[in-house]
Amino acid sequence: MPSPESRPEQVSGDPVARRGAAVEPIMHRAARLEDAFHEFRARRARKRGFLATVVPYTGYGSPSWVRILGRVVLAKDPRPGSRAERLHRKREESVRGWRSFVSVPLAMTTVTVEIEGERHEVVTDRGGVIDTVVPVQLTPGWHTVRLSTAESARVFEAPVFVIDPKATFGIISDVDDTVMVTALPRPFLAARNTFVLDEHARVPTPGMAVLLERLAAAHPGAPVVYLSTGAWNVAPTLSRFLSRNLFPA
Repeated sequence: MPSPESRPEQVSGDPVARRGAAVEPIMHRAARLEDAFHEFRARRARKRGFLATVVPYTGYGSPSWVRILGRVVLAKDPRPGSRAERLHRKREESVRGWRSFVSVPLAMTTVTVEIEGERHEVVTDRGGVIDTVVPVQLTPGWHTVRLSTAESARVFEAPVFVIDPKATFGIISDVDDTVMVTALPRPFLAARNTFVLDEHARVPTPGMAVLLERLAAAHPGAPVVYLSTGAWNVAPTLSRFLSRNLFPA
């Protein structure tokens, strides 16, 4: 994990700080085509009434800094209690893998981060991802960060775990074929598991939830970190999988 000494004092998502730090590299033609495609999809989505939505991810940090993670996409915002909301909730509970890769990201969008009354403005990257470090003064344990955009009145909450500086034990676990059966050595089966299967059909590795839970119980306050080379798109699916199968967080 990065230490506060190795981090710049300014918020890393600040576009002014970014421009001052280095000259932007010339983008490859493929990247420019990808950006143009995303802009086209974003225009169409806005015409259909889609709004900026922040998908929060779990962050971490120390008492003096926290890493904020999330993604901004365009999504429908059904009226509470409406039939559309019920259908949306039903779809959310039965998500096939490919759906995680068809959302419309919002690049270079300003997001307001509020934590303990302090506000910071950060900017998403080309894929709509929020990945920034902000200075804080927090006690060890779980805290809540509020994320919002100027395009929507909705406020989204992201959990952040502040690690106790006195902690001497932590748990780091891989995901693929360690906590979740993905069959990576078999490419076609792995592709089916990733893109075709309903997320509720994903199988946990036998015994791993119990092992990690016992380790966490034996070391109260120990941070638990899960590593994966997968795309950010699947982070919400992975979080639901871990919670559903009783893995420690």
